[in-house]
Amino acid sequence: MKLLISYIPFQVLLGVLLGILFPISNKYIICFLPIVILIIMFLLHRCLMHKVVAHQIFFFLLLLFGASISWFSQEFQNDLRNKNHYTKFLNKQVLTKVTLVKRLTNTKVYERFYADVSLVNNTVTSGKVLVEIPLKSAVKSKLEIGDVLLCNTNFKSINLPLSPYDFDYKTYLARKHVYAKIKINHKVDKIGESNSWFIQLQKLRNSVNSILEKSSLSFNTIGLIKAMLLGDKNDVTEEVKTSFTNSGVVHIIAISGMHVGVLYLMLLYTFGFLKRFKHGDYIYVVIVVMCLWSFAIFSGLSSSVIRSVTMFSFLALTKLKTGNRLVLESVISSMLLLLVVDANYLFDVGFQLSYAAVISIVVFYPLFSKWIKVKYKFLQYFIDVLVVSIIAQLGVLPLSLYYFHQIPLQFLFANFFAVSLLFIVLYGGIFVLIKLFFSTNKSFLENVYDVFITYYLEVIYYFSSFSKWIIKDISISKAQVLFYYVFLFCAWYLVSDYSYKRIKRILFLIIICQLFFLFDGFKNKETPELLIYNQYNQDLITVRNQKKLMVFGKDSLSPKEMDLLKENQIKNKLKYFDCVADESFQFKNENFLIINKKQSYHLLKQKKLILIMANNPKINFERLVTALKPKQVIIASSNYKNNQFKWKSTCKKLQVPFYCVSELGAYKKY
Repeated sequence: MKLLISYIPFQVLLGVLLGILFPISNKYIICFLPIVILIIMFLLHRCLMHKVVAHQIFFFLLLLFGASISWFSQEFQNDLRNKNHYTKFLNKQVLTKVTLVKRLTNTKVYERFYADVSLVNNTVTSGKVLVEIPLKSAVKSKLEIGDVLLCNTNFKSINLPLSPYDFDYKTYLARKHVYAKIKINHKVDKIGESNSWFIQLQKLRNSVNSILEKSSLSFNTIGLIKAMLLGDKNDVTEEVKTSFTNSGVVHIIAISGMHVGVLYLMLLYTFGFLKRFKHGDYIYVVIVVMCLWSFAIFSGLSSSVIRSVTMFSFLALTKLKTGNRLVLESVISSMLLLLVVDANYLFDVGFQLSYAAVISIVVFYPLFSKWIKVKYKFLQYFIDVLVVSIIAQLGVLPLSLYYFHQIPLQFLFANFFAVSLLFIVLYGGIFVLIKLFFSTNKSFLENVYDVFITYYLEVIYYFSSFSKWIIKDISISKAQVLFYYVFLFCAWYLVSDYSYKRIKRILFLIIICQLFFLFDGFKNKETPELLIYNQYNQDLITVRNQKKLMVFGKDSLSPKEMDLLKENQIKNKLKYFDCVADESFQFKNENFLIINKKQSYHLLKQKKLILIMANNPKINFERLVTALKPKQVIIASSNYKNNQFKWKSTCKKLQVPFYCVSELGAYKKY
């Protein structure tokens, strides 16, 4: 523990985390603070003699230095500070020039790309945009990576989430520096092709895809090879995805830390002979690191691959260091580098899951491996796989429950099977690809590999069939996630060095966390909530009070409306739904009225209401507002755009506060 706290990159990492969680935007502080801190540290190092005081001061300065580096990095990477960014043309019809740079997984409606914007109305611009092409459009499948297009379109904002409990796609894309989207559903002019190295790499991957599609391999085998070696999951069927998800091994079909870890071990064994030569250790590490990054580049440089390859590159470099090494040295160093390069990695679910699993394995596996030893290496391999799977799942369990709300109890058996044979899947896929480069004719190698993958998938299907073993709709809070990791830390802290002093510290820490946990639960339980969903074709106005949810203006709920309320139900552990047909209700001593019909609302005697305009009521809105003098007007997303614009103009004219759900997101009031 002392070695970890005294490790300088760890201290800087803590500062970087603080800088990400508590950002600032003052440019002068961001630019000069790191320099001032370095000068102070140098002067203290020369003048300060008392070791205890020096360590405390240096620890604080390193935290501040890490935070300042993070602030500088975030400000430097902020695309929106660029005066030529395309976002100043939002919601305007423009002639724009874009270059397709990355193909995304198709949705049920759209084929999607990321594109770089270079020109808007003869103005040089910059930025990354999301391109959507309807699958029914004639343009679909005629566009490829590297195409330079000239099209008449308009930049639209990314849709806001339906409610605070649903996935926020707009924030997700903003963290990838994508702030708008364009739709191409008509003829576009292709004016050239990009020749950048990254585009050429994408085209090479596309040619590999074409070779695979011409082979005699089954569709499922081709889809699995593309997903696990090329990072392309477009050809993985929904049936396969669902089976891997329900089995708890969905990480297998995405290039992740596990794949890179297997590749890393393969490279260690393959080039291990180099260590026998003079300076062989350096050559050995350099070749392993180069191979890892070659794989990352070839697979498309996705964030998960970059993250994993960076981690294992540091792990390889630590082999050159002799003497007393910190076990978590490579993990901490790689995390520090990634977060300095891009602070948004911290909010990536894959980043959190990867590091939670790796840290759990690095910390707990040495303790468990001491207790479980057998004579036979073959048997020891499977025992190690089982132990690593259990430890990794313990590390990611709270995050999995927080984000995905389910846990497949058969994951242990499925992981044991899937991970044990993963090296065969990867090895076989690499050999099959090499063979197909020379000849696409059917051969014994392809037949054997195809049969193996078929049975591999059959076993996964079998595990996923245990639907009763899948515990769904589990919800835990951030406080519960934190409490779980505190408990996990306490377990490691106690087992690694058992002592009476440590027991007292752990009990004190658990009591503090338990009090915080109880306070958080009590606060959430006692807070009622009014919510108006941001759904363009459904009016959902709900009031939550403890475990009960009331839906106003509805006689009953359709299956689609129940699906929309599902995330709210899971997150707040709701047990009861109650539909209330009344169009007026009270919340926190304020009176709300739903305006959704052609009625004489202006004849009402009650004033200072909060009006909810829903479902395009055919009324004289100006007369209504003048008569009722509402406290506020809420314009729901179910109204036509022209009605929303007209009502907003009237509110501005009459100086009435208003809230437009389609522009500002779901209306939420505590």
